[in-house]
Amino acid sequence: MAGADDVKQVALLADMTSSKTGTFYFAFGSNLSPSQMKLRLNAEADSSKPVAIARLDAHAWIICQRGYANVVALPAINKAAHENTAWGVLYNLSAEDEARLDMFEGHDDYRNSSPEVNPDPSRQQEVPYLQGGWDYNKHYLPMTVTKWLRDPKEYGIQVQEWAGKHDQPTTIRGLVYVDEVRTQPGKINQEYIGRMNRAIRESVELGIPQAWVDAVMRKYIPAGIEVDHEGYVGTDKGYVEAEATETASDLKERVVKEKEQANS
Repeated sequence: MAGADDVKQVALLADMTSSKTGTFYFAFGSNLSPSQMKLRLNAEADSSKPVAIARLDAHAWIICQRGYANVVALPAINKAAHENTAWGVLYNLSAEDEARLDMFEGHDDYRNSSPEVNPDPSRQQEVPYLQGGWDYNKHYLPMTVTKWLRDPKEYGIQVQEWAGKHDQPTTIRGLVYVDEVRTQPGKINQEYIGRMNRAIRESVELGIPQAWVDAVMRKYIPAGIEVDHEGYVGTDKGYVEAEATETASDLKERVVKEKEQANS
C-alpha cells in the first residue's frame, strides 16, 4: 500500500498532466488491461476505469531487453505510421493510486531514494527527474486522444461536439512510464505473454487499432497464451523486492478475486 510520503511526492507533480481531477496516465503495456488495473489499484474505483484511447507519436513500441514493454522516443516526422506510433489507454489516477502504481512500475524510494532533478531546463516539463535507479522514469508527454470513453468535461477538458461516439482529435498531456536505459528490442518474458494477450484483447475492444497490434505488438507477443486461473499480477511489496518490475510475486489474481467476492 502506498504511504503518505509516496502520495506527497506525487502531489508535487499534480499539475503535470492535462487532467484537472487527477493524473492522466497513458498505459501501453499490460496495464492496457482494465482488469489488471482494477486488481492493482484500490484507492479510487475511477482510477482503473478507461478514460480514452490515445496515440503517442514519434515513439516506437517495443519489448525491450528486460522482456517488458517500453516506448522509445524517435525523431519527429510529419506522418504517423505503425512503426513510429505507440497506442495506449488513458486512465485518470487519484494521488494514492498513482503512488501505488509507481511501486508496480519500479519508480520508488527502494530503487532511487534521492532523485536528481533534470539539469536540462528545456526538458524539465516533460522529464522532471533523471531516471537514476528507477526501472521506469516518469515522462509527461503530449499525445493525441482519438476516442473519449468518458465525458472529457469530467477532467476539465473541453471537446467540441463530443457526443459519446464521435470525437475530434484532442491534444492532451499525460504521464508515461519510460525506461530510458533499456531501449533496444528484446525477447518477451514468458510470464508476461498471457498478461499482454489479455491487455491486447481488452484494449482492442476499447478502440486500440487491431492493424497496429498486428503490425507492431505481434512481432513480440505470440497469440494463444492467456492468463490462467492461477495467474498473478503481483503486489507493490513484491515488485519492490524483485529485480525487475514485472516479475513473479506472492499475490495471485485468484486470491484477489476471491477477496472481492467475499467482500461484495
